[in-house]
Amino acid sequence: MASASSLPCEEQLLCSICLNMFTEPVSTPCGHNYCKTCITGYWSNRDLIQCPLCKKKFRKNTQLQVNTGFRDMVEHFNNMRVRGEDETPAKPGEVTCDICLELKLRAQKTCLVCLASYCQLHLEPHQRVKTLKKHQLIEPVSNLEDRVCKKHDRMFEFFCHEDQMYICVMCLKEEHVTHEAVPLEQEFREKKALLGSVMSQVKIMENTKSGNIKEIKHFVKQSRKQSDKEMADITEVFTAPVVSLQSSQAELIQVIQEKQKAAEKEAEDRATPLEQEVAELREKRLEMEKLLQTEDHFRFLQSCPVLPFPEHSVIGKALSQSSKPIDLSDISQQSYVRIVKKAVDQTEKILSYELMMLVNKVRSSDNCEADEQSKTEEEWTQPLDKLMMIQQNESVNVTLDSYTAHSTLAVSEDGKQLRFFEGVPSLSFFFWKRFRNQPFVLGRQGFSFGRFYYEVRVSDSKGWVLGVAKESVNKKINSICPEVGVWAVDMYINHEGEACFTDISGHRYVRQKPQTVGVFVDYEKGEVSFYDVGARTLIHSYTGCTFIEMTESLFYGPGLYFQSRPKLHPFFGFLTAVYDPDNMLEITPVAGTSFT
Repeated sequence: MASASSLPCEEQLLCSICLNMFTEPVSTPCGHNYCKTCITGYWSNRDLIQCPLCKKKFRKNTQLQVNTGFRDMVEHFNNMRVRGEDETPAKPGEVTCDICLELKLRAQKTCLVCLASYCQLHLEPHQRVKTLKKHQLIEPVSNLEDRVCKKHDRMFEFFCHEDQMYICVMCLKEEHVTHEAVPLEQEFREKKALLGSVMSQVKIMENTKSGNIKEIKHFVKQSRKQSDKEMADITEVFTAPVVSLQSSQAELIQVIQEKQKAAEKEAEDRATPLEQEVAELREKRLEMEKLLQTEDHFRFLQSCPVLPFPEHSVIGKALSQSSKPIDLSDISQQSYVRIVKKAVDQTEKILSYELMMLVNKVRSSDNCEADEQSKTEEEWTQPLDKLMMIQQNESVNVTLDSYTAHSTLAVSEDGKQLRFFEGVPSLSFFFWKRFRNQPFVLGRQGFSFGRFYYEVRVSDSKGWVLGVAKESVNKKINSICPEVGVWAVDMYINHEGEACFTDISGHRYVRQKPQTVGVFVDYEKGEVSFYDVGARTLIHSYTGCTFIEMTESLFYGPGLYFQSRPKLHPFFGFLTAVYDPDNMLEITPVAGTSFT
């Protein structure tokens, strides 16, 4: 190894342009050395050809000379430096040279024939001797024993496909003589080719999935843009009703102001003649006070007006009208707050429900082709969402009105439970009563607009009737139908223990017995619906009901009608044909409400 004193200074071997070790050094006519690419590139960017160091100028066709001696010195220096870097002590974990005795240098190659690792110095014979050049050299490895057959102490040269293991030549001649074995080099090429094919497939999959990721990100980006646009459009859509409400508010205020101005003008028109009459009366009164102060009999009698005052005189008119109270009913200001508040409350309630249904519909929508869903799924999800919204927004507090109860029915003190009276007549009596009237009771609360909902626990009854009825319903009805003003469903338990229901056409059908029944009424739409609260399914629904009545006017004459909105009351009853003394209906609070 060359000593440090024999090596030139490293700074002398650096190009002054790139400041790195010379590559293909050339000399200018002035004797300075540069990398060939550096000096040609330096001159190509300038019109003036000169030396970067001494600034000596040259002709444009100046030929650069290769300084062979300087080039060899640079190459020698690079070789010595690389060799010096290679001949460094091995660090912990690095493969060491097997030939070095004292200072173990880092191994540069491992010979699979010699089964040894060599540093750069001891590797030199393998690079020089002809026979050693044929040895197979690989990157340094420390586990050579794993490459040697433990039985024959020979290198593994073959791979047995049947046993999937590495074998040596002796193993191939003995235990694996009938097995399919190939040289390691062939197995290496095949596995490498197979791995390359798999890698290509993995790369294709990687590119495909990367493309999918790009599509997803692009979709998210487009979806975000679409959502932003939709939100802006929705904001604009919601702005129109707000503007309409504000416009209606301003119009109402303007109407009230105009009515107020008209009332003020009417009052002023009435007050003006009264003020004139007051002035005339004041003048007459002063004259009479002055006359009363005189003591001259002749003058008093001569000046005294005719008594009593004639009805056509000012005082006569005033005295005749003094006992009549002034009538301001035709110009009095009417209060519109109650009317406006009622209308706004009703509109807000309807709008709130519709908006909640809209939000729920948008939330449950998945933007997929879901038109082929089964009927069972539709019957489950749709009533569930609708029932939830009804329970949250339309629940009302309902109590039984004992005044309307049939004589055989008993209402609890809190108005929440309905039973038969203890000691009621025999079953034959109920069959007889069935042909006369139906035992029922109405709810105390009545509703003539909007929506309302209540729930009744029916699990303790074997035969019940639930629904709504007009307040004018005959207390002695013997049938339950819309024609008599009752919209209801009934249920009884047959001999097989099945729950039988009656629909609007009178047809009976069997379904699961409910524990709690929810009754929902939409007065404006003419809808009455019954829900099995536990199963959260629709039992039956009346649609297109006519609650509003048109009554002929008796005041304005025949042929003229006005609209009447009769109240609907909750309707409760028992089926007498399945009399059971333990029958009970109980109005229960709706989940999420504070009604008791």
